[in-house]
Amino acid sequence: MDTPHSDRAAKLIALYFPQLHAIPENDRWWGQGFTDWDKVKTAQPLYPEHHQPRVPDQAHYYNQADLAVIRQQAALAKSYGIYGFCHYHYWFAGKQLLQTPTELLLANKDIDIRFCLSWANETWSRRWDGKDHQILIKQTHPPEKKLWKQHFDYLIRAWTDERAITIHGKPVFVIYRPHLIECINEMLDYWDTLVRAEGLPGLYIIYQQQYTCPAPDALARFDGVFEFQPFSAINRPQETGAASQRQRLRRWISKLPAPLQSLIWTSWSELLKSTTVYDYDTVWQDIVQLNKHPDLDTFHGAFVDWDNTARYGKRATIVKGATPEKFRHWFHRLITQIDADPHAEKIVFINAWNEWSECAYLEPDTVHGLAYLEAIRDVLATQA
Repeated sequence: MDTPHSDRAAKLIALYFPQLHAIPENDRWWGQGFTDWDKVKTAQPLYPEHHQPRVPDQAHYYNQADLAVIRQQAALAKSYGIYGFCHYHYWFAGKQLLQTPTELLLANKDIDIRFCLSWANETWSRRWDGKDHQILIKQTHPPEKKLWKQHFDYLIRAWTDERAITIHGKPVFVIYRPHLIECINEMLDYWDTLVRAEGLPGLYIIYQQQYTCPAPDALARFDGVFEFQPFSAINRPQETGAASQRQRLRRWISKLPAPLQSLIWTSWSELLKSTTVYDYDTVWQDIVQLNKHPDLDTFHGAFVDWDNTARYGKRATIVKGATPEKFRHWFHRLITQIDADPHAEKIVFINAWNEWSECAYLEPDTVHGLAYLEAIRDVLATQA
């Protein structure tokens, strides 16, 4: 497939969220016809000049079950230099949710965009209402070969697609929480055997790092890690101050059994009633200082903006101060740095294409229009 990038140029992969269409499960849990747009529309500003609610360009609250929307998104992304999408993939021991956009992409080979999948392997709960203990659908990861095979049979459709993003000829597959998967090494070994039988040279498995990396055993079969921003930078270990104390506590909790971790994080969430605010420039300053993993290929992450008021209200986390001009400055610095380093990995994962409920979106809105996409196009053009 033709791309606007040379092999030596940085390739930008945008995280793609599939929650902007209705599904029966959300109808039951949240009400008939619910999508994330409902939260986006009802967000309220928390302080003067707080940019909420966010409104898509021309108030186009699109439906991802519409094939025309999927085509338009791919065409817009590619026209501004996006190399591909990383679709979030929600798989619960044989049950899949929010798969319609991915299914439309797989079924329509003429949609000209590269892609990979990221398995968001977490339990769903009513976090938006501050009721984390109310489980909607539990992620269990049973160590059963028949379920691994069922999952593989779905994934192989994406991995053998001509548009699949590959590294060293291997289809890329991202996993969000590898440490939660019992027998993960056995599962990945099994998949490796199956994928080679399909004529592929193997899989290229990437860990989506938001917090401190899990125990080495959980990553033993992984090839790479990408820094999920802004949280990889925010949660980067610090030596002093309140932030370092919180990080030490997080690292200690991360070593506990998964059910106990869930209970602790639930209690923490319910106790946290105030807004957490970070500075945009400070976070980006940490982002450009790549924290290389000692054993895995390490890929830079980037982010547009972050403000999850639509989901959490007064308990939101906000990275304050985002503008297209600031983004252009920092993104240019990141790409220039990657270009100058012959050893740097040339793929950057950006958060995100369309995460509207957390204000991490490149798509045009009523305030900035196409300004963020124009910044990407212009910065990537400097690599030519």
